[in-house]
Amino acid sequence: MANLCKLLFTAALTTALATIWPANLRAAGNHPEVVTNNDLKGSNTVSFFKFTGTTLKTPVTAPTGGKGIGGGFPGLNRIALGATSPTVVCGFVSDAGSGDVAVFKVVNKVITKVGNFKDPHGSGKAQGIGLAVTRNFVFAAYSSTKNIGVWQILPGCKLKLSGTYNSAGTVAGMRASPNFKTLVVSYGAGVNKVDSFSIAANGKLTEHGPYSATGSAAGVDISADSAYAIFGDTTKSTTQVEIYPINSDGSLGKDNKFGGDGSLGSGIGSSDVWLSADEKYLFVSNNSSKQITSLAFGEGPLSLSYISITSLNNPGNEIVSTAGINSILTGYLVVAEDGSPDSSVGLLQINSNGSTTEVSGSPFKISSGGSGLQSLIVGPPRPF
Repeated sequence: MANLCKLLFTAALTTALATIWPANLRAAGNHPEVVTNNDLKGSNTVSFFKFTGTTLKTPVTAPTGGKGIGGGFPGLNRIALGATSPTVVCGFVSDAGSGDVAVFKVVNKVITKVGNFKDPHGSGKAQGIGLAVTRNFVFAAYSSTKNIGVWQILPGCKLKLSGTYNSAGTVAGMRASPNFKTLVVSYGAGVNKVDSFSIAANGKLTEHGPYSATGSAAGVDISADSAYAIFGDTTKSTTQVEIYPINSDGSLGKDNKFGGDGSLGSGIGSSDVWLSADEKYLFVSNNSSKQITSLAFGEGPLSLSYISITSLNNPGNEIVSTAGINSILTGYLVVAEDGSPDSSVGLLQINSNGSTTEVSGSPFKISSGGSGLQSLIVGPPRPF
C-alpha cells in the first residue's frame, strides 16, 4: 500500500506540474518551468523561467508577500512543491527575513496566493529557512532558532503547524526520503555532523542522531530507493562527498567519504549535490570555484568516480557563488548562481557520458535583478 501511495502521489504531482502556470506567467505549450526563490533582501520574489528545449526564456517575477535575507547557506533548499490531488499543486517558498512560508495554489493553470504562514517558534534570519515536502507535510528548518517546524498541508494548500522540534545544530541542508519515512539533515560548516529523523504518519519526528561527518556537510540528496543519503561538503578542499546508508528504522549507517584529495576533480567547495533521474550520475555544485562536477554513481557496490568538471560562464565576473542544482527532464541541469549585482540561473546540457556543457546565452538573469539566489525547482520534477 505504501508503494502504491508513493506511485499515486508521484504521478499526481508530475501530471499536475506539467501545466501548472497561468497564461500571464507562461508561453504557449507544455514546456518545463524553472522557478527560483530569489531570496532578495527586503521584499522577496519568485521568478518563472520557461524552458524552450534549448534555452530559458526571460522570466516573469511575482512577489511572495514576505522578505528575504539576500543569501545564506547555499545547500539549503528554500522552495518546494506538493500536490493535494491530480489537479491541485501547492508551491511553498520560504521568506527568511520575515520568518514565514509563502504558499501558492495552482488549479486549472491558475495561480492563487494562499497566504504566508509563520511558526511563532521559528526564525531563519541567520542563514535561511530550508523546506522539504513529503506526503501532506512541509518541514521547515529555521536557521536562527535551530528548530524544525512540521506543517500539515490542508485542502486548498493552507498550512497548519502540527509541531516543532529542536535540531542538534543549524540545519544547512535537508531532504525527505522518497519512501516518506525519513528526514535527513546536515549541520554545516564547523559542526561536522549530520542527522536523521523518522517521520510518523502524523508528521511527528523522532531523531536518531546526530552522527559525525568528515567535513562540513551541506546540501543533501537521497537515492530513489531511499537507501542512501548523499551529502556535499562545503570544505576548502577539492570536491568531497559523504554517503551514509539509511537503515530501515531511519537511522544512518557508516559514513563513506569520497574525494577531498583531488580524486573527484579540482572543484572547490561542494555545497549541493543532485542525482540524475536514472541515477547514473551525481552532479556537484562547487560553490567556491563556481564549477559543476560530474561523477559516476553506483550503489552495488557503492562508488563515485570522476567524469569531468565545467567552469560556469561568468560574464562581468558577477557570480559570487553557485548554490542549488536541479535537472530538467533527463537532458539538462540548472544551477542557482548568487551574483552581484544580479543573480542568475545557469543552464547546462547533460551529455551522454554524464559530462556537462553550458548552453549558449547562459547564465540567465532573474527579473528584476538582485543578489541572494540560492534555490530553484523544476516542474515537472524528477520522479523521486
